This record gives sequence, C-alpha cells and structure tokens, in this order.
Amino acid sequence: DRGFPQAQTAHDNFWDFMSLMPEAMHMVMWIMSDRAIPRSFRFMEGFGVHTFRLVNAEGKSHYVKFHWKPKQGMQSVLWDEALKINGADPDFHRRDMWTAIQNGDFPEWELGLQVFDDDFADSFDFDVLDPTKLIPEEVLPIRPVGKLVLDRMVDNFFAETEQVAFCTQNIVPGVDFTNDPLLQGRNFSYLDTQIKRLGGPNFTHIPVNAPKCPFHHFQQDGHMAMHNPKGRANYEPNSWGGAQGGPRETPRGFTSYPAEDSGQKRRLRPESFGDHYSQARQFYVSQTEVEQGHIADALIFELSKVKVPQIRERLVAHLPNIDEGLAQSVADGLGLD
Repeated sequence: DRGFPQAQTAHDNFWDFMSLMPEAMHMVMWIMSDRAIPRSFRFMEGFGVHTFRLVNAEGKSHYVKFHWKPKQGMQSVLWDEALKINGADPDFHRRDMWTAIQNGDFPEWELGLQVFDDDFADSFDFDVLDPTKLIPEEVLPIRPVGKLVLDRMVDNFFAETEQVAFCTQNIVPGVDFTNDPLLQGRNFSYLDTQIKRLGGPNFTHIPVNAPKCPFHHFQQDGHMAMHNPKGRANYEPNSWGGAQGGPRETPRGFTSYPAEDSGQKRRLRPESFGDHYSQARQFYVSQTEVEQGHIADALIFELSKVKVPQIRERLVAHLPNIDEGLAQSVADGLGLD
C-alpha cells in the first residue's frame, strides 16, 4: 500500500504533494470538513471553480462564477455514520438518488451566477483568475437564474452515464473563457481524455454527447463516424454555391471575446496567485466549533496514516497560517511539538 497507495488520501503520496503545494490549503480545509461527507448527493452544492466570461449581444463582457445550490438544503453526516453507511451499503448514495426520483421526490438544484466587471475584480486582494479562490457571497450575492431537476433515470447506464463526455470547452455563444491557467489546461486535457476514453475524435456522435440543436460544419470521417456532411466540398473557403458549397460562416456563430492582454507569457506561478491562506482561514473560521473539531479530527486521522515524519511535519507547518488553534490541535493529536 505504501508503494502503490490504495487508500483514498490517507497515505504518504497524497500528503507529500499537499505539503509542497500551499495553494492547496484552501481545498484541504474543504475536503477535511463535513462538506466532504454529505448526507446524500441530493444535498451537495456544485461550483464551477473557474471564472468564465458572459458576453452580451453588444459584445460587452463581464466575469461570471457559476453555482448550483440544492433546493433540499445542505446536510452532512458524521464520520462514524459515514463509516457505517459505506460498510453496510456502498451503493447508498446512488440508491438514495434512484429512490428519490422513482418516488417523485425529484432532486432539484438552483443555478446561480456571480457576475462582476473588471473594476470589481480589481478591488480584491486576490486574483479572480486564481481557481483556488472564491468570491464571498456576502460580498457578491449569488443571483438565481434557473434550475436543474432530475426527474427520470437513464434507460441504459453504460450508454447514458459511462459514455457521457464532460468537457470544459463545451460552451455556447454568450459564454467564453478567461485566462485562468487551470481552465486553459483543462480545455486541452479533457478533450484528449475523451478522445482516448471513448475511442476516437467522433465521441460527439454518441447520442448522449450529440448536440441537441441543429449544427453545420465540415468535419467528416475518422474512427467511429456515425454521420458525415453531404455535398461536394469539405473545406472553406470554396467557390461552390448552394448545397454543393456546404455551410457558410454566419455572424450568429461563436466568436471569442477580444480581450486586451499585455506583459510576458511565462511558465510560472504569478505573484497575484500568492495568497494561499486567507481563504482557507476564512472557510475555517466560518465553521461552527463542532465543525472545526471535525476538521482537526479528520487531519489527525489522515496524517496518522502517513509513514514519513517529515511529511506530517511539513503539512502541519502550514496550519498556523490558517489558525493557531487548529495547528495546535492537530500537532497534539499527532504527538508533534
């Protein structure tokens, strides 16, 4: 298990990486909290992580953060309850979702947006393109704009669930990317993943991944192509007219926002991403005293499974930057000075 870790996170490899990545401390607080052991999937929040753009019909851009808020509210279970559930019924969460839908108690989430402009973004001490940061809801309330209701089960699990291809680059006119470096990386890696996982470049021909609205392009052939455009030309520009010439460019098609950028393009961690602890601290102090105790207990449990003392010490050394009391509790639990 040490050489090839099988545990989820309670092993040297995971915490070795975490201890060397201070920017991960915000995430560590979340995954060690009660948020990581929800009562069921129906009580979980969703978050888009990255900052995207919204672009209106006049071409004006605003930044946006996407949120899903469960209409059922947010609930968690205790550590010992989670252990009993996992041991007695590993399919508990999936069965809970299935049963709720079958009984007509449809799980529902509200889609909310945090929309802001460049001046608002510049008012923060952190960079809004840093994916480890969020914008506090008391500073910028979430505006509800829609909802998601799960009202039926899939007909075939393999066809509709295992073959689904989520890709961050799947956006529609009116939504655009930002220079968030993690988002830019995911745009490439997710596409590569789906091409490999689903057998080739035509995974959008699989019904669950196929567009639901009319579309026109010149893409054709390739492994597992289920349909191809008709007509003489498969290239643009061409001089053929009518149906032979195929689809033509239209102003209604997708266009990227013409953002103005300056400065050097370099492979490094920017200084604007250098605040690693303030939001970790903000999350920790927002928890109740009982919830804070759960975070400390979870860290003690996880780090007690780490064999190399230096890894434990290195991770605990980050905690005073978040909260002195938390650091002392974890150090005491691990027998560290």
